[in-house]
Amino acid sequence: MARALRRTGLTLRLFAIVAVSTLAYGLAGARVPGLWIMPDEAIYADRALRLWHDGALSVIRGQGAGYGLLYPAFAGGPLILGSLASLKLVQAFVMSLAAVPVFLYGRRLMSPAYSLLAATLTVASPLLLYSGFVMTEVLFYPLAALTLLTITRAVETGRIGDQAVALALVAAAAATRAQAVVFVPVLATAALLDCLVTHDRRRLRLFWPTWLTLLAAAFVVTLAPGVFGSYAGTLNGGYPIAASLRLTFEHLAYLVLSTAVLPFAALGVMLVDALRGRDRATRALLLVTATATVAVCGQVGFFAARFAPHLLGRDLASLPPLLFLTFALWLARGAPRRRWVAPPVCLAVLALLALTPWNKLVVTAALPDSLDASLIYRLSAHFDAATLVTLAGVALLACFAVVPRQVAFVLPGLALALLVATSVSASMLIIPRARADQLALLGSPRNWVDRAARSNVTYLYDGEPEWNSVWQQRFWNQRIAHVLTFPPTRVPGPMPQQARAPTPGGFVAIRDRYVVATDRYTFFGTPVAHHSRGVDLEALTLWRLRAPARLSTVTTGFLPNGDLTGPGTITVYACAGGSLELTLLPKATDIVRITLDGKPALQRRIAGLQSWHGTIPVPALHSSTCLFTIRGGPLLGSTVLGFERS
Repeated sequence: MARALRRTGLTLRLFAIVAVSTLAYGLAGARVPGLWIMPDEAIYADRALRLWHDGALSVIRGQGAGYGLLYPAFAGGPLILGSLASLKLVQAFVMSLAAVPVFLYGRRLMSPAYSLLAATLTVASPLLLYSGFVMTEVLFYPLAALTLLTITRAVETGRIGDQAVALALVAAAAATRAQAVVFVPVLATAALLDCLVTHDRRRLRLFWPTWLTLLAAAFVVTLAPGVFGSYAGTLNGGYPIAASLRLTFEHLAYLVLSTAVLPFAALGVMLVDALRGRDRATRALLLVTATATVAVCGQVGFFAARFAPHLLGRDLASLPPLLFLTFALWLARGAPRRRWVAPPVCLAVLALLALTPWNKLVVTAALPDSLDASLIYRLSAHFDAATLVTLAGVALLACFAVVPRQVAFVLPGLALALLVATSVSASMLIIPRARADQLALLGSPRNWVDRAARSNVTYLYDGEPEWNSVWQQRFWNQRIAHVLTFPPTRVPGPMPQQARAPTPGGFVAIRDRYVVATDRYTFFGTPVAHHSRGVDLEALTLWRLRAPARLSTVTTGFLPNGDLTGPGTITVYACAGGSLELTLLPKATDIVRITLDGKPALQRRIAGLQSWHGTIPVPALHSSTCLFTIRGGPLLGSTVLGFERS
């Protein structure tokens, strides 16, 4: 590597590309407050902290196994020091390093200027905005580029050493994202196609390490899917074929759009020529690029059809560097466009774009997974997304087909401008959304539990809709050591948690001194901190418990603002001799009716009052648990729901 850089005298320029990219994406990432892509970021951050605190076994075994080991090992250092900002800057540098293998491999095939072009396009991709998040794409983007280029080298030479290096890098990529197992069949398929194209069956024997590895991988996938941990479920059960093929097609179209269309057209044109030529190095690059494109798009399409039926653009992160390298090579070869090749290729690419239902795909829910669609998303507020993509495709493909070779330099300029515009647009979308989500899920300050608690805390989760808040609260508050859920609810994702219902007497399985719960729960103990979140979420209270841990009251049916739109219940433990204290706001209620254990306890006409205060006493000989039910009209407000014990 050093000799190649010295020989070309391009060390400074390559360093400048990496440095500018690091600075740009580091600044963009610094503006993103906290975690946004949930629960993925919290999962990876949790695994990184556990790895550095407890060792490798803590992330290899148990819940979350299979999410990869290399990224937690990489991210844990900055996180353990409590610096999310420094992690983002380091991540911007690591993702920008994808330019290095692209440049170095390109130097084998083309002049330095075009190799630098490929490197520049590689770091201009909006995928690098993921450096602002705690995501495996950070490590996978440069590692996948290096792996696929090493696979290309192995297909070109057929040498056992090159295959060994390629397979070792596949293992490293799979240790980052299990998705990388698809690189083994990519290597095998590209090698097989190369042998078929050259009619050289003797070369098949050279790839015996690849065939053995492919056989071993098939054996593991079929007979021992458990080694993939949390992803083992993707290898079991069926996939809806029609939906899988449709999403494969849509992800292929998304890849065309996210790489600025022109590189994909260049791949089609060069692939036809390469199959007829004798340049083994070029043919290997094009075969690996084409094979990886089909394999990865198919893999992502089938996965999405079963688990997440929308665009998962970030799962295509391994492909853009190869397409940019192919585009630069096409330009370096003089932008060849044979009359019987270029028009059909352009029509096929345009059909791919025009037949994709962009209006249904480019939606808010898909943005965290598909940042490359952000420019279309922003413009779709004024123009129809499908029409916009089709017209843009027509314009770009027309330039591809008719721009003279003498001014072909405008083509990479168009691609670069489109990539940069999309990155800027994505950044402008991300920042306000991330801030809004942080306020809604976390409130302020984010570390409110750590400020108030003096020992370990249990978080009680009972199925509130915004379960991402549990991940967020746990990340920002290291005192939250345990999570308790009441069956059948559980926090989605690989979060360590205990599921145990309270006893009939209200005792709960909490050994910590503190508990965090929504305000619908009160405990025997002392509230030490209260924390408001977004308007749609109930506030949280931190309680210092009186041993043994026991519920005091539980309310159901009340909205976060205290309103009732139907019957509401208040369960009180150890209620004998006490009294329920209520302050209600009539709103759209004429008569309020309250029952105790199903028997009438109070009925009042409250219409016309600004507020109504009432007390419902409980006989001293009553059983230890009370169930109060409150019924009003279409809308009844409340400001006080308390129980006073004797």
